Amino acid sequence: MSFLRSIKVRVWLRFEMVVVAMLAFTYVFLIALFPSFYSWMKTYEIEETFVKIRSNWTNENIVQIINEQAAEKKMYIEINLPKSNYSYSANKLGGSLSLAVLAKGGFIKSINESKNGKIYKNFRDDQEDNSVLMMGSYIGNDRNNPEAYVFICNYLEPIGTTVSIFVRQFFIVGIIMMILTVFMSAFFSTKISEPIIRINNSAKSLPQGKFDAKIEKNDFDEIKQLSATLSSASKEIAKSDDLRRELMANISHDLRTPLTMIKAYAEMIRDLSGDNPEKRERHLKVIIDETDRLSSLVTDILDLSKLQAGVTELHMEMFNFSERLSSVTSRFDIIKENQGISIDLEAQDDILLFADKTKIEQVVYNLINNAVIYAGDDNKVIVRLYRTNGGKIRFEVEDHGEGISAENLPYIWDRYYKVSERATTHKRAKMGSGIGLSIVKSVLEQHGFAFGAESNLGKGSKFWFEAPEYSEAVQDEPKPKHKHEFKLNKRQDNK
Repeated sequence: MSFLRSIKVRVWLRFEMVVVAMLAFTYVFLIALFPSFYSWMKTYEIEETFVKIRSNWTNENIVQIINEQAAEKKMYIEINLPKSNYSYSANKLGGSLSLAVLAKGGFIKSINESKNGKIYKNFRDDQEDNSVLMMGSYIGNDRNNPEAYVFICNYLEPIGTTVSIFVRQFFIVGIIMMILTVFMSAFFSTKISEPIIRINNSAKSLPQGKFDAKIEKNDFDEIKQLSATLSSASKEIAKSDDLRRELMANISHDLRTPLTMIKAYAEMIRDLSGDNPEKRERHLKVIIDETDRLSSLVTDILDLSKLQAGVTELHMEMFNFSERLSSVTSRFDIIKENQGISIDLEAQDDILLFADKTKIEQVVYNLINNAVIYAGDDNKVIVRLYRTNGGKIRFEVEDHGEGISAENLPYIWDRYYKVSERATTHKRAKMGSGIGLSIVKSVLEQHGFAFGAESNLGKGSKFWFEAPEYSEAVQDEPKPKHKHEFKLNKRQDNK
């Protein structure tokens, strides 16, 4: 019975159900209720005629009006004037005159005894073999002394024969409609379901790594939107798959390189420099440096995973950002000694910040380290911290390196993207873990701080973030994630 759950069968069944419901409604309204509706219509016509006669009773052309009404609606109308014992009738039924000789005395008595001064009677006209609907009422202000009694009669046509004709026609039309509906519903159900089936088959190929499956377009807007969504999802999945492979390759390379160096220099100590203190110290230093690099890589990966998983909580506190910035920049003094790269600190004093001190220091360290890695020929990195308008502070790190090209901008904050020196592909840089700016982005978004980068190709880059300066009057919790901005270009520690 699983076929009953298919969209094709269900659409077909719903078409059939709609047609059956329409036929049932037609049968009830036109056939089953036809006698009652017909009787109501005749009653309405008689009532309408009586109202017109009463409203024109004082009109000098009342006789003409009575004749016109009788002719128009094919009625028998009789006016009985009790005060003058005069009677006038207009017979346009096209049948016998037996209605004129009916005893009206009983009807007049019934009119006088009725609550609203109006009666309806059904009786047979034997000469015409037809049913007659009669209404009797009076004209005047006093029921016991009226100006006139009005009797209006109309035939109830032999509707039994009419209904029998309707029933035969209904069944013939119903059978024809059901046959047509079978084919039409089958056509439309196929028209609707086949594109969905094709899209489903294309979606089934995605887990098999076939991300280039062609999805045909369709006339229905909803199907078009579904096709476009699946096509977009296929492209994004393909990008994610490529990124996953590149990520695994990059991590494998970053892990393998220091391990290879550690093993090689350990073997050199064992075989060559064990008895030479100077060489042994140099080789041991390489091993220690590579171990630190390996440890830093693993720490960065763990930190980023925790931040993106949302399991890291912020430990908010007030601290002197100016002092902490000076402490962080001092860690790079060894870089100046070994590589000749100078870090110029331009910071205003006593800038207070309400944030997670450890994570903000990590952000500052990563941004400075990123600038050191890509410093220009002047070997200079500028770090600024100053107050801006609106009670905010701004932190900037500027280098004079090669900068970033426009085509690489969308990727600079993504983990493990590094812009190549030729700015044509995203490759791993020789230094850095490749996820430093991803950590920066996650931390600043978690704090709700605005951040971004400005870059001119060939002139260098500037990374920045802004935060509200600490105020004892009001301290709010971190706002929702803030979108990062591009001034001209943005980049990552993985150019």
